[in-house]
Amino acid sequence: MFHGKLHHVGIIVPDEAQLTDLCRICGVTPGRRQYVAEYEADCVFSEGAAGVIEFIIPRGGKLAKFNKGFGGLHHIAIEVDDLNATSAALAADGVRLLESAPVDAGALLINFLPPVFSRGVIIEYVQAKKTHDSSGH
Repeated sequence: MFHGKLHHVGIIVPDEAQLTDLCRICGVTPGRRQYVAEYEADCVFSEGAAGVIEFIIPRGGKLAKFNKGFGGLHHIAIEVDDLNATSAALAADGVRLLESAPVDAGALLINFLPPVFSRGVIIEYVQAKKTHDSSGH
């Protein structure tokens, strides 16, 4: 199979005011922000002792309708070394991911496990993109 570890928890918030309120309540500070065109959403990763929370602010599309527009806990993200290998291992067990190929999400490649395969839990698999040092390696 494959090995994974918890990367973050994703929470959909309807707007910037909700983001500010939840950061304050959770004792975290908004950090790195990334727009993910595939899902029409701004993704803001927290900084602070509470661990990593991804706050997702939809700009439209299907995520804006999540939980009737109120937002809420959306997914848990599991970090894997190789997203394509993970997808192949899951497919060998009859489990298919949402997208046919990983989605570019800034510093990450991502794909989701539809909740039909996990008894209602949305799982996002993430792979950190490889970075090169200053010598080009």
